[in-house]
Amino acid sequence: MKAFEHASIESIFSDNNCWVKRNFEFSLEKQEIDDSLVEIEGIEEYNTRVSLIDYLPIYRKNVTKNAEVIANRIMQHCLIYLMGSNCPIISVIDDEKICINDMFEKNIEREREPVNINVEGEEFKLLNTKVSDSSIGGSKLYLYANDRMVLPIDLDKEIVNLDKNLYEEQGYFYVGILSGKYLDDNVDSNRTSFEIAETGKEDGISLEEIVQESKVHVEEYLIEYLEAVKRKKDERIRKYITMNAPQFGHLLKYMPEAIGEIKPTLSDAKLDEELYKIKRKFDVELRRTNQEIIDKIDVRTENLDAYKEKWQTQIEKISDANKAALSEYVSHRRIILDLLKKGILIKDDGKFNKEAYIHNLIYPMRRTSEEIEYEAHNLWMVDERLAYCEYISSDIPFNNDPSEQRTDILFLDKPVALSDQDNFGKEYESIVIIELKRPMRDDYKPGENPIDQLMGYQEKLASNSVTDKNGRPIKVGDSTQFYLYAVCDITDSLMKYAKRYGFHETPDKLGLYWYNDNARAYMEIISFDKLINDAEKRNKVLFDKLGI
Repeated sequence: MKAFEHASIESIFSDNNCWVKRNFEFSLEKQEIDDSLVEIEGIEEYNTRVSLIDYLPIYRKNVTKNAEVIANRIMQHCLIYLMGSNCPIISVIDDEKICINDMFEKNIEREREPVNINVEGEEFKLLNTKVSDSSIGGSKLYLYANDRMVLPIDLDKEIVNLDKNLYEEQGYFYVGILSGKYLDDNVDSNRTSFEIAETGKEDGISLEEIVQESKVHVEEYLIEYLEAVKRKKDERIRKYITMNAPQFGHLLKYMPEAIGEIKPTLSDAKLDEELYKIKRKFDVELRRTNQEIIDKIDVRTENLDAYKEKWQTQIEKISDANKAALSEYVSHRRIILDLLKKGILIKDDGKFNKEAYIHNLIYPMRRTSEEIEYEAHNLWMVDERLAYCEYISSDIPFNNDPSEQRTDILFLDKPVALSDQDNFGKEYESIVIIELKRPMRDDYKPGENPIDQLMGYQEKLASNSVTDKNGRPIKVGDSTQFYLYAVCDITDSLMKYAKRYGFHETPDKLGLYWYNDNARAYMEIISFDKLINDAEKRNKVLFDKLGI
């Protein structure tokens, strides 16, 4: 009556040596059962037909209509019946006839005897079976009451190293059939759920305790498969950390239990997420333990030595964590250099990347040092010291006016340390400007080549008529030194202007430099090859140590 409008029942049976047929109907609209009983001739066989009529829409739209799936569901629901010697023949008949008994014998391999389980004095029986039908969808623990399946538990979620690969590798899913008097006594009247607490011990044992104890025995039954999966998983995680995520290396040593809880079939992206969560947990525990040790140390007592061993262990953890963080930073530099190497090569369409590709790789466009975090740029490719300037702007026009000139990247104050006071109103000691061009550009003209552009910026700034993005004046004095860098390929058209200005070749023959006494400006043209070579040399010892 929950799922249908009404049900019609027809039953043929023997009554006082006379064969009769009784008909009646169950309906929510009828309070009384109006049945009829008539004698029949020519039929001497017990038979009952129950017709469920007019499926309610809310259920009809969700119910499966495939006969084989229906047969499978009945088989799962009646496994204990099907195991009995007196089980009748059960068939599903649609366009075809499917014998559930045959399906059971074909697809189910079961242990002869169940395993006895005790949960706080309550006895249960667990029968281990292997189901070779993939439609079951995964390994299950079925909780039965009064010979009917009441509650299915998805074991793939309960047992870390158990997954759907079991069927692909072994040809079966595991199904555990759990029964016992405690389950029989605590099933609801409809046999669709248990009247047992999910967790806790307020009123008897909980479902969680029953499932957890059953899980232990399932793991024992599947131990060979689970251990093989764990070995493969551990090898894959270790390889992933070594090759792609060295920042998590210390977790293998200090968080083995948490690592062991990672599912074996995660994608690399999901694996990285799980490792990050474990790292966060490690960091929190590390800080908490540090504070606990500090709080407990009493320098006025003679017990200080008792903390030395624990503190030494903690120092080792901190050291390993710092090494992992450094590994992450070094790996990031390797990736950025590889992206730059790829970015200066000709693309499939026969063209080179535009200037913006290189620009954003070194420093985000249209941003200032007040708007981005330290890790958001890669100025180390040009010079490690540049990141410590007092103010950096990227692709911001002078006076914050779109009609004005705009430097690709502008650095104010000498690139050695942060100023300890506000720089309002004072003259800057040094100004650095970087001009970027797309790879292999060879169409430079007067006023459009990076040499003329950089000198134009210098002259504009030296006139003391320019403000920064915040409207503060950029003051230049007689001692202000300019460092001007053009990062681009040294092509024929650029070389023509470089010769006019009297540039000299760098010792490695990959760049050009020139100094203008009157403007107090040092200018260097850094080819992309030089930029990459110099950055790799500066980081070589780090890359070698990390093996990248």
